[in-house]
Amino acid sequence: DGPFSFRVRARDELDFIGCMTSEEFSLLTEQQDRVRMEAPVVKAVGNCCAHVRWNVNIDDENNGKVEVPSSFELQMREVQGGAPWKTIASSLRNSEVRKRNLTSKTVYQFRIRQKISDDHPFSPPSNSMQAISISPGLAQLFPPGENAKLLSKSGTINLADALAGRVTMLYFSAHWCGPCRQFTPQLANYYQALKKSSSSNAVEVLFVSLDHDESSFNDYFSSMPWLAVPFDDDNDIREGLQGKFRVNSIPRLVVLNAQGGVVEENAVGKDLNAVLELAAKSR
Repeated sequence: DGPFSFRVRARDELDFIGCMTSEEFSLLTEQQDRVRMEAPVVKAVGNCCAHVRWNVNIDDENNGKVEVPSSFELQMREVQGGAPWKTIASSLRNSEVRKRNLTSKTVYQFRIRQKISDDHPFSPPSNSMQAISISPGLAQLFPPGENAKLLSKSGTINLADALAGRVTMLYFSAHWCGPCRQFTPQLANYYQALKKSSSSNAVEVLFVSLDHDESSFNDYFSSMPWLAVPFDDDNDIREGLQGKFRVNSIPRLVVLNAQGGVVEENAVGKDLNAVLELAAKSR
């Protein structure tokens, strides 16, 4: 039966005020409910970007698992204000996608369906996700700001995508420094364990080299699992960071909160779990 709709109105001290009516909807049939996909899972990643993932298997009539068609339609909506669903991709062939260019601090939901027919049901809405962006306080430490480039193991990455919404540990170190070579493996073990935990996207380490030449930098960075400021002759980010934080001895591990504020001047030898917990709570 249907379609159905709801309406609601507010009331002040004197009388009712206005009336809002929902979109029309119909109840799912048993068949539609059986073939309906599970809600996708969404998390904020990078600068104003969402990672959306969904299960490509559904239950068949005998409660077994069957592979669904390889094409999907994905919709998105802003949660606040009753915004309508909008199709953002109509023929996806993977089980995950990234949606970029979201609006910072806006809350979004997503839903997915098999691309079979116009009346095929969408999944329930995903979890709500708030888009995040890099704070001005953090971006200004890295000229030219959010478009600055950092090094990863697979190439380069924008500063904003790498550090938005994250606690950042600036690791000032050099290959020629004996204490650094002793501390680096300890920090690497901690970092790798952190990336396997529920806090995997909450923290990033950024190597700021004090090596004398690019060859030494490359050799040393090859042993590290995190990101690095590029070692360029015309790149003044490294020198700017060294000056900003008055680095006169290494190893040095400066911990910044997501807004770019200093939480710990040097976390070497400190309880990193306690330091990161403090950084996550600070503003």
